[in-house]
Amino acid sequence: MTIKNKRNLGIDFHDTLSYDPDFFRILMSIWITNDIGKVFIITGTPESKRQETIEQLNNINILHGREYNEILMGFEYDKNDMDVNHFKRMQEHKLKHLLANNVRIYWDDNPHYVNIARNYGITVFQPILSKKYIEEFEKKDKFFTCNLQTLQFDFLNNLKPGKIEKLKH
Repeated sequence: MTIKNKRNLGIDFHDTLSYDPDFFRILMSIWITNDIGKVFIITGTPESKRQETIEQLNNINILHGREYNEILMGFEYDKNDMDVNHFKRMQEHKLKHLLANNVRIYWDDNPHYVNIARNYGITVFQPILSKKYIEEFEKKDKFFTCNLQTLQFDFLNNLKPGKIEKLKH
């Protein structure tokens, strides 16, 4: 397969790649083997935890050079200081990584990051996490943000006849 214009691929690590590592392992291997473009793993995890991130990737058999070219890390922060502003800052931080590395196709589960990337000409795919997965992680980590996905879908339960017409305007 010959690709005229390289298409760099970016994949969020936590709750995207880690949600379905087998799927992404295949996708990334095909991407690199066929020289479609570079593959970047993108994470909000701070740079100080790079080695821990590499070990986590190795543990799910995602290997540097075979499935990805580089890891793009987040900024340093304290989990106790996380609020909505953190996600706005991380949204901008991740976008800078995407643009600086010419990522044209991006996978991320978090609505904050998907929303900004789509408005910069990046083709965005958002894996939709199962309700079971979201509920399990909500209990384990009070900073788990993928429960934001439920807001994307829960509003559908409240639609009544006639409201669809109003949404079109």
